[in-house]
Amino acid sequence: MGERARRITLLREAADLFGTARAAAALRIERRSFRAKLEASRGVATTDLRAIADALDRHAAAAAAHAAAIRNNL
Repeated sequence: MGERARRITLLREAADLFGTARAAAALRIERRSFRAKLEASRGVATTDLRAIADALDRHAAAAAAHAAAIRNNL
């Protein structure tokens, strides 16, 4: 798989994990621009991948904290 395709795949998987709207917001772009990145009309930069990875980290931390809160209330 080429580098460009790999970057698009990584971005698509991030969108699958927490939604297109959140992924676009993490990149500070509109959903339409985000879809263009997924369709290879626009490139996926290293800064895009860093931003989406940071957003995923925040999302994962929030999900883990919420899971712990649920378990504490069982």
